[in-house]
Amino acid sequence: MHVATVSPESLTEFLHVRGWIAGTSRVIECARLGGGRTATTVRVTTDAGTTRILRQPGAVRHDDALYIVSPAERLAVEGEFYGLVQTWPAVAERMPTCLGVDRTDHVIALEDLGPSRPLIDLYSGRRLLQPEIDDLTAYLVALHGVPGSEDGLGALRSDSVRLARHAERFEQPFSARRVESLTTRVPRLERQVDAIRTDLHVRATMRDLGGRFLEGRGTLLHGDFRPARWMPSPRGLRVLAPGHATAGPAALDIGFFVAHLLLADQPHALISSVLQQYRRAAPVDVADVSACVGLEIIRGRLGADPVPGVPAPHRLEAELDYAARLLRGGTTVELPL
Repeated sequence: MHVATVSPESLTEFLHVRGWIAGTSRVIECARLGGGRTATTVRVTTDAGTTRILRQPGAVRHDDALYIVSPAERLAVEGEFYGLVQTWPAVAERMPTCLGVDRTDHVIALEDLGPSRPLIDLYSGRRLLQPEIDDLTAYLVALHGVPGSEDGLGALRSDSVRLARHAERFEQPFSARRVESLTTRVPRLERQVDAIRTDLHVRATMRDLGGRFLEGRGTLLHGDFRPARWMPSPRGLRVLAPGHATAGPAALDIGFFVAHLLLADQPHALISSVLQQYRRAAPVDVADVSACVGLEIIRGRLGADPVPGVPAPHRLEAELDYAARLLRGGTTVELPL
C-alpha cells in the first residue's frame, strides 16, 4: 500500500485497524506534503476534523554508490529512535508524538504540527532568534544525554543505512561526478576543489571521522540535524525525521548543526552561543566539532543533496577554504568564517 495513492476507504480501514483514528471516523482528505527525496509524507484529515501525518520511507539508491536502503530498514531506524526517546520529555516533547509504526506497509503515524513548513528559508535570509538557537541546542544536549543500552543503540545499526550514509558524507562529495557538477557551474573553483580533494591531511581526517561513524557506538545521534528537520509549531520549534539516527561521537550532530548555520550565513554570535551552551552542559572536543563542520560544509556544497540556494562564487570559495582549514586543524569554529 502506498499512502499517497490508496483510496480514502482503504486508508480509513488501515487507520482503524491500527487504532490511529477513532473507529467512527473516516478519511475525507489525504494531501501529499513536500517533495521528500527519501520518503512520502501525507496529511490525513477525517470527517471529525482529526489530522494525522503519515510517513512512508521509500527505497533509496544513493548516487555514485551501490548501496540501496530498503523501506523496512529506514522505518526500523526511525521507529527505534522514537522508542528510545519516548520516556525522555526533554527530547520527546521537542518532537512530534509518534502514534505508531506499521512494519508491514512501512508507515509511521505522527502528530500533526499544523500548516508550518520546515525552516528552509534560513538559506535565503531568514535569521534564527536566540531563543530558537537555545531550544535547538537544548534538544541536542538532552538527546545526547539519553542513556542507551548496547542492545537499544544496536537496533539503530542497520548496515545499509550506515553504509549509505557513510558514502553520502565521506565518499561522494569528492567523487568525479560531484566535483565536475560544481566546477562546471563555477569554473574558478576547479583548482581549489582539486587541492582540497588531494590534501593528505583532509583525507586522513575524513577517514578517521568516517571510521568512527561506521563503528556506530557512543552517543545517541539524530544524524540529520539541519533546517529541513526544524519545524515551527504553536509550542516552539520541533525536530523532525530521525531516519538517519545512529550512535557515534556527539561532535557529528553538533558539527552538522553548526555547519548548516554557517551555510545559511547566520551571525557568528549565534554559532558561538551553540558551543557555549553545549559545553556548559556536557564536555565536547572542539577540534572534533570543527572537523565535522568542515566535513558537512563540503558535503553541503559538493554532495548529492546540496543545500538550497546558489551563493556567489567568492562566498563558495570562502566556505570551501574554511572547511579545508577546519579539516586540517588549522582553525576552529570558534573563529568566524
